[in-house]
Amino acid sequence: MNKELKTAATISAFTKWAVVAIISSGAYVVYLTYLARYSFYDQVIDGLKITNSQLGVLYGLYGTTATIAYFPGGVLADKVRVKYLATLGFAMSAILTFWYSTAPSYGQLKIIFLLFGLCTTFIFWGIRYKAIRLVSTEENYSTNIGISYGIVGVVGLVVSFISIAIFEAFADPTQGFKIVLMFFAIINAVFAVLSFICIPKFADEFAIERKKFNFSEVVQAFKHPGVWLTTLCMFFVYTVYTSLAYTVSFLTAIGATAAIASIVGTIRTYGTSLFSSPIIGGIAQKKTPSKTIIVCGIITAVSLAVMAVAPKSAGFIIPSVVLIIVLSFFLNGAYGVTSSMLTETNVPVAIFGSASGILSVIGFIPDMFVSPIAGKWLDTYDAAGAYTRIFAVLAVSAALAVLCALLVRVYKKKSMQKAN
Repeated sequence: MNKELKTAATISAFTKWAVVAIISSGAYVVYLTYLARYSFYDQVIDGLKITNSQLGVLYGLYGTTATIAYFPGGVLADKVRVKYLATLGFAMSAILTFWYSTAPSYGQLKIIFLLFGLCTTFIFWGIRYKAIRLVSTEENYSTNIGISYGIVGVVGLVVSFISIAIFEAFADPTQGFKIVLMFFAIINAVFAVLSFICIPKFADEFAIERKKFNFSEVVQAFKHPGVWLTTLCMFFVYTVYTSLAYTVSFLTAIGATAAIASIVGTIRTYGTSLFSSPIIGGIAQKKTPSKTIIVCGIITAVSLAVMAVAPKSAGFIIPSVVLIIVLSFFLNGAYGVTSSMLTETNVPVAIFGSASGILSVIGFIPDMFVSPIAGKWLDTYDAAGAYTRIFAVLAVSAALAVLCALLVRVYKKKSMQKAN
């Protein structure tokens, strides 16, 4: 399968969807340890026996390494085949997760999170979008990326519910967390093997006759307005996206049990994306990604504003669950199609990896500061004060994402006028 160089036009349907499935699932699998707090925030705190602030520091360290590694990772994706980077990324994640499962000290946890930032972002993230682009045409990329995020939802639901069952099987949260981490490590090892066997070599992975690093590709990506507008939009969308992990601890703070909060967190993170990503991805293909993000961003901002001013009490549990699911549906959809604005603004395939690197360096900077700040607020203020601050900031961020999408539309209009 892998001896003949493939293109989007010559690849078989089976191989195409195998690549989409592996890379899409990998966008969850390679980040399993990092993503644990999105569904199991309280269990992670209990299992590691650390404070909100300490967990925030760990994720801040991850974010720092990730931010440094995102752009060179994009350049690496333009120079090394998807097949090899995917295999290496999964293998390293498996090794680190096995180490994580041995109940290391807090100092060792810092090292693990720093290395996770390196192996997931420097090695894997640059190929996350490029691999889907390689098996897609310009016309169906938005649909395929939407399907891709839908696959993330399916895998996330299955793995998370299995993880919940494992947690519930152990009275000791530390032991349950250890077994869950071993489960995560095994999954990563399996995907490393699948990547090496199933992902082909593509004829158009690299710019023609350019094997060595060419800084002009980076410069070209930096100069493209579409790259920066998409990047800024991703920054604000991702600020909200990564912060929704705190809706799990919010529910327990106002009276929900940890198990119920985890189920809601799993549905919020993966169940909603199972439907929202393909649906909103399809809408984005028909109505353009920028128009879609504008609508999704407005709904998200309004939902968060309501949560910021609403009472933080047990009587608000059910309304909170409804709001969390609604805003997650539209936010997951917006997050899934934001990168499609690179295609909407005509970013060339030859610099797509570098463009993805820029998008990730700036777009995912929130990983550096969101967790430390939110963790500090949670340990400093009471529940009402902390969550009012968190949700108010997120509402503003969603509104700024809408503004960025509006600017994309302005740029497109001016570009079309200039072309004519």
